[in-house]
Amino acid sequence: MNFRMILRIQSQALLTFAVANLLPIAYAVFELNALDTTIFFAAIGTFAVGVGRLFAHFGTGRFQRAPITASAVAILIMYPIIALFGCLPFLLTGWLSPLDALLETVGDLTSAGLSILPSNAPFLLLLWQSELMWLGSLLFLIMLVTVLPEVSGCFGISLSSQGGQGFSAIIGQMNLMSVRVIKVYVTLTIASIAAFKAAGLDVWYSLIMAMRCISTGGGNFFPEHGSFYVEYAAIFSMLLACGNFLLYHRVIYNLVPPRIEFGLNYFTRLKQYFLRLRRTLRDNVRLIFANEEALVLYAMIFFGVLLLLFRVFWQGLYFDANEALRESLFYIVSFMSTTGIILNDSAANIHDFDKFFIFFMATIGGCIGSVTGGFKVIRLIVLVKVTAAEVRKTIHPIMMTAIRVGDVPVPMRTVGRILAYLFLVLVTMFICATILSFDHSTTFSEAVSISVACLSTVGNLPGLCNADDFRNLSAFGKVFCMMILIVGRLEVFALLIAVAGIKLRRKKSNW
Repeated sequence: MNFRMILRIQSQALLTFAVANLLPIAYAVFELNALDTTIFFAAIGTFAVGVGRLFAHFGTGRFQRAPITASAVAILIMYPIIALFGCLPFLLTGWLSPLDALLETVGDLTSAGLSILPSNAPFLLLLWQSELMWLGSLLFLIMLVTVLPEVSGCFGISLSSQGGQGFSAIIGQMNLMSVRVIKVYVTLTIASIAAFKAAGLDVWYSLIMAMRCISTGGGNFFPEHGSFYVEYAAIFSMLLACGNFLLYHRVIYNLVPPRIEFGLNYFTRLKQYFLRLRRTLRDNVRLIFANEEALVLYAMIFFGVLLLLFRVFWQGLYFDANEALRESLFYIVSFMSTTGIILNDSAANIHDFDKFFIFFMATIGGCIGSVTGGFKVIRLIVLVKVTAAEVRKTIHPIMMTAIRVGDVPVPMRTVGRILAYLFLVLVTMFICATILSFDHSTTFSEAVSISVACLSTVGNLPGLCNADDFRNLSAFGKVFCMMILIVGRLEVFALLIAVAGIKLRRKKSNW
């Protein structure tokens, strides 16, 4: 196994974490004027830089390609290592016990939003919690375009190349894709901050909500607001998080204004500029509507909202059509994106049917190139098309069938692996629920709900599990939930490939 490559990936992750400490330092300097708080976060960042540089020293070397087994091991141990540094503010301030602080940090980094942190915690800790969610999703996006396609590309991840981006295990190409996805992620975060600011929130609350919604971290935090535009801003941000970030890159790149050619008169240059801009906008619209996964995602959200609207009007819960539409859309988007935000003033109106339907939407998730959890829409599309093709083939045995998602053909090998992935998720869910049921602090139904929430990275499923369910777990249950969160975020494959690679290596060395 290439341990140098593993150390190099950990060093880059720790250096990225160290940069993230600049935000709480800025808040402590400009808002609190607290020197001790500034030194506290500066010390954590310096410690992370020191350990990162130490890993970089032992991880130096010339690497042209990323080995699969080393990549799988690297992404498995990355979240626990960062969590050891990220839990220090929760632990040293005394708001959480050591195990609770570690579970909270792992839940934030995997964008599950467990929200073990008390609601009366200081604003600086809420800011740190939100930044951990944002940082964890950023690291996941970087892995999504670099490491994960090599680890589990045949299980459907490679289908997101229909957004116009290819994957490569070459280090230079991986660094290029990382820079591109960071630019897209930061751009969408800025757009989300602007939406919340325009809705009436101040800068810091806008920043917190933007980081929670774009990262799909969510949790049980939603600021007090006097305008329903804040809820629409959250819907806008969570819809952005549902989409394919590789598709976003193409759209944003095409929206860059074209250069005006010089050497012509002013009116000719202006005419050429607007003609190119119109062609660019037309191409972007065609690109979005040609993406079948995005169209199916928005169609599911639309019909889900209609279904909830019919239910709430049938029972007479709402008499204001605007309020009913807003809250139905909010909950559908919140759990379809696996964000899991609940509005405090309407949580009591969640019906059992709503809970079941929201649970179903949360297990599906968003697009496969997004930061959401769940099964992913494109895999559901493939399974539906495979079922329809098999029905047609049963009626017409000699008919040749082909599975396509948009303009991208799906090889039968990928179809088989998606079926294997579905079976693997169900088996993993049953095993995790069985193990958690041995914890005397939970019943079997609570163990099932916790397993589903952790594997889907939606720690706040309404009526299924909440923060108290995680607080009441034993030490074994909390450690096991951390493992489920990491496995669920990385979609099981990294664990299987790492274990299989180590076993194969051991057998080879013994021979």
